Amino acid sequence: MQFDFDATMKEAPDAELIRIVITNRHEYQEAAVSAARRELERRNLEPEALARIRRRHERDNHRKAYLAAVPLELHWKLLAFLLPGAFQFFIAGSFKMNGYDRKAAEVGRWTLYGLFFYVGIFLLYASL
Repeated sequence: MQFDFDATMKEAPDAELIRIVITNRHEYQEAAVSAARRELERRNLEPEALARIRRRHERDNHRKAYLAAVPLELHWKLLAFLLPGAFQFFIAGSFKMNGYDRKAAEVGRWTLYGLFFYVGIFLLYASL
């Protein structure tokens, strides 16, 4: 059974079709992109409207990419290192939900560094 992309694209708003065809085409199957392109041609939108929507989607994509690459600040690293625990993973989840992928990964990493540090101190103390 094959999915009917044409019927789906007829219901999609113009901005969504432009996002599928122009700005995020790598995220979709070729059949979906073709159906969206056919639907855009059928709607015969004005070039100015297409350009405006395209710029908005490109701006949103650049913003998402920027947020995903923002590094973790020093105070979060210190907090995760000195007070490692489950609470830090909630902070990482919050960063991830807001698009800060790198920050989320770094909070997890610094939490693990802190755990290993305290385990190492405990083992060193226990061996004395």
